[in-house]
Amino acid sequence: MRIRLRSLLVMELFDSLLDDETLIRRPESQVPAVVASHRELRGAYRNLIASLVAVDRRLTEIARQIQPGDSIPVSVLISGGAGGLLALARHEMPGIEIAAVEPTVRDLDDLAGSAARVISAAAGLGPDVAVFIEVPYAPGWETAVELIEAAGLYGKIVADQAEPRRLAEQLSILIEADLPFKITSASTVECLSLLTAVEGLVAGGSLDDAAELLIRDDPDRIGAALSSWDQTTQSRIRRRVRRLGIDQPQQVITSLTSYLGLPAP
Repeated sequence: MRIRLRSLLVMELFDSLLDDETLIRRPESQVPAVVASHRELRGAYRNLIASLVAVDRRLTEIARQIQPGDSIPVSVLISGGAGGLLALARHEMPGIEIAAVEPTVRDLDDLAGSAARVISAAAGLGPDVAVFIEVPYAPGWETAVELIEAAGLYGKIVADQAEPRRLAEQLSILIEADLPFKITSASTVECLSLLTAVEGLVAGGSLDDAAELLIRDDPDRIGAALSSWDQTTQSRIRRRVRRLGIDQPQQVITSLTSYLGLPAP
């Protein structure tokens, strides 16, 4: 009974946490197959899956795979900066429930100004659409983060493009700015390591300690650490980490159910 309770508590940590990024990370994937697989995953693991992530130019392909009267939550990767957000705000498509948008700040010479333009364009979206803004790690990064936090939006980090120390610095800045964020990662171990690093930073750990946690590669040890977190700790983490983007959702979910003892469907 105690083991079952612990499993249910850990499940709360992953509630609607995972974004299916198959179409983003594997652009050669065929939309019909990905949509069918995603719908199957949602049926089996509805509490874990948040949305299907897709570039805005593929929304029409996705909509063609949805039966009339049905829909799936989609997080839209914006290909056209602030202009792409403005276009999306004027666009509706049957079968596509826009749950979130993911624009990127593109002007490396003026991150703050570019972030301000994206924030302004995002104001045209509905209040239920989450906005995760990716900011390249360049001069002006901290100012852009402050602007995003002040606007009540979210940040985004692409974890598999950063070395551990730099990633620890980015996470620390986001946490200090009290800016919730999305992290994209490539594997189960990376997902779990990211969560332990965030917990360490929230608890006051050093950047060196966080960087060390980011390269930890023992999934059983990491899983044991996560399974020991109580509800208060999990809430502190989820207050910061709003989404984990993954490109092999079935593999990641299978590993999570094994490492953490999450209830199977």
